[in-house]
Amino acid sequence: MKRRLGFILALVLVFALAVALVGCNGDNGNEANGDDTTTFVIGFGGPLTQGAVGFGQGALRATELAVDRANASAEAQELGIQFRIAEGDDQSDPLRANTVANALISERDLVGIVGHFNSGVTDPAGEIYHEHGVVQISYGSTRVDLTHMGRENFFRTCGTDDLQGPALADAAYALGFRSAAIINDSSPYGVGLREEFVNHWNTLDGTSVVLDEETQQAQSEFGPVVTRVRSLDPDVVFFAGTYDATSGAGALFARQMADGGVEAPVLGGDGIQKDGFIEEAGPGAEGTIATLPGLPFDLMPGGESFVAGYTEMFPGETPGGFDGAAYDATNVIIQAVFAVARENGVDNVATTAGRRAIIEYVTDITIEGLSGPLSFTENGDINNPVVTTYEVVDGEWVVHPDIEIWTR
Repeated sequence: MKRRLGFILALVLVFALAVALVGCNGDNGNEANGDDTTTFVIGFGGPLTQGAVGFGQGALRATELAVDRANASAEAQELGIQFRIAEGDDQSDPLRANTVANALISERDLVGIVGHFNSGVTDPAGEIYHEHGVVQISYGSTRVDLTHMGRENFFRTCGTDDLQGPALADAAYALGFRSAAIINDSSPYGVGLREEFVNHWNTLDGTSVVLDEETQQAQSEFGPVVTRVRSLDPDVVFFAGTYDATSGAGALFARQMADGGVEAPVLGGDGIQKDGFIEEAGPGAEGTIATLPGLPFDLMPGGESFVAGYTEMFPGETPGGFDGAAYDATNVIIQAVFAVARENGVDNVATTAGRRAIIEYVTDITIEGLSGPLSFTENGDINNPVVTTYEVVDGEWVVHPDIEIWTR
């Protein structure tokens, strides 16, 4: 209610002003086609050419699927609405966040942002979206504090590190591991995940941390840390970071660990739970354990339809877990646009008042997501989050048979 009450007075006043202005100049500010169809823009932010590209490209495909289905829907036809995507390639680089965000904000008829993936990019980009009053829904930023910054326009359809950290620690403990070497990739995501893991790990009986070090982004040589890990002989090596060579380099780290004679399995979060990790780590990926927020697709009520549509639209591509989160995020924005268009008129959706109304609608939304009813907490986190644990077996990620799906 606190998030909602903050909107009410501003929403009424701004909407009245916007309607008056539109009535005066006769220009609704929308991109209208000759067939009386209005096209709204959904901005997408993520790593597409560099950084954690496997996550970004997959999420973009899922966003495209959601838009394609929405454009063909009876509701879109009835309202005379279509959507298009404006892509923002942030390359997992916080230094590009402002440039990408400003480019997306400049899009005429922008109604919302699906993005970003990396927490370190989502934070600075989010300042710009907040300043302009545009709803932002992240599909992959798991850093805990992002929903505690007073940005009423920010939401996310993924779980958070305060779930993943304990889930990882509990999984390691359940598998009989007691001593851990901990490495984080110095990214905001890696630092945060490491903290959540350690805090919970230290509460479990008989556990110890034998090494706690930090690597650098895009690091290519891990020889010294491999030597230290091998000499300490921990039960498990926890890597908090991303897998791509141009970012956290977790796959290269796992490869060099195996090549260096470290026998302990690698444990990690969603930043390594991707087929690209297996491809880049090679034999060093076998036996790796990782968590991923959300259910496996075969346990999602909407999973079968999503996977079928995804693979049909993108032959040869297999959706990852964050792709489902991006699909849900896109649909939240789409349903909010439909609702505001019905209530206030299509011409007023992309106005300042319309964008505020979209945020207000998302705040209280409940729609049918891939995993079932989807709604948000007062802070903008997804309700009823879960975490699934996976293991690399014979070169593939499979749900770990000995670890139950973790809930708060």
